This record gives sequence, C-alpha cells and structure tokens, in this order.
Amino acid sequence: MDKDVHDRMLSVAEVCSDELETLALSVTRFVAAGYMTSDVACWDAAYDAADGVIGPAEGAQLIARLTAVMRAIRAERGADWRFMPAPCCRVTEDERSLMNLLRAAREARWSDVEAHAAALAGASAAPRLAGAVRVAAEALGPCGIPGEGAAPARRGTSLH
Repeated sequence: MDKDVHDRMLSVAEVCSDELETLALSVTRFVAAGYMTSDVACWDAAYDAADGVIGPAEGAQLIARLTAVMRAIRAERGADWRFMPAPCCRVTEDERSLMNLLRAAREARWSDVEAHAAALAGASAAPRLAGAVRVAAEALGPCGIPGEGAAPARRGTSLH
C-alpha cells in the first residue's frame, strides 16, 4: 500500500468489495450508534437499510448477526470503537479492520479470521468475535457472489 493511503481515511468504495460489505458496514455503524446513544431510531435505520438492499427477512437475519459481531467487539475489545456515521463515505481504521475480518471469513480464511479478530480486539485471542464474524459471513455469502447465503442485492438501492 502506498504512503498516500496511509495519510488519509479510505473511502467506503476502497474498503468494501461489494454491495453486501457496504451494507454490513452501514448496519454496524447504525448498531454502534444505537449502543452509543440508546436511540431506537438507530436500530430502525439499520433495518431500513437492510430491507432496502436484501429484503426484510434476510435483512433481519443479517442485522441479528452483525449485532452479535458488535456485542463481541464490545465484550472483547478494551479500547473504544471508532466509527463514522452510517452515510459517511470515509472509513475509520477500526471499520477497515472489521471489513478485512469479514472478508477473511467470507473467503473461508479461518486462520486469518482468528488473527484479525485478535488484532481488532487488541488481545491474544478473541474467540467470541471470530465466531460471530463466521456466522455473519454466512449471511453475506462469498465475496463477489451476491445471492450465495443472502438474497441478491437489489439494483438501484445505494447506501453510499
């Protein structure tokens, strides 16, 4: 990676490999905001985003799985979680690490999942996070293949 990439916040398009990863990032942002503010509107926004991209049944499952990921982060990570507002086009380092972790799980790179989860948690191991990410990745399906494990993304719906 060149120096320019390290000197700026990357964009969602640079970090997310497909529309389902973009959805996952948006949903985790809404969930994190819900935890931070205790405002139910954040949860409603997560459901609205998922409904608009993959439909209400698959969206509800994805939100439950990504909520488990955020719960694992909150349980196993000692440091604060840094995130951007859901519609923001920039990505924090924490979010970038989470997307790398989800992608490793979608690609079934299990040793990388364990290593990335531990690094994200800032611990020697993060079994709860690694397990939650594996389950969330099942809902997203393999990278670049919308519809494998999740409903196909709807065309014309854009989160960013």
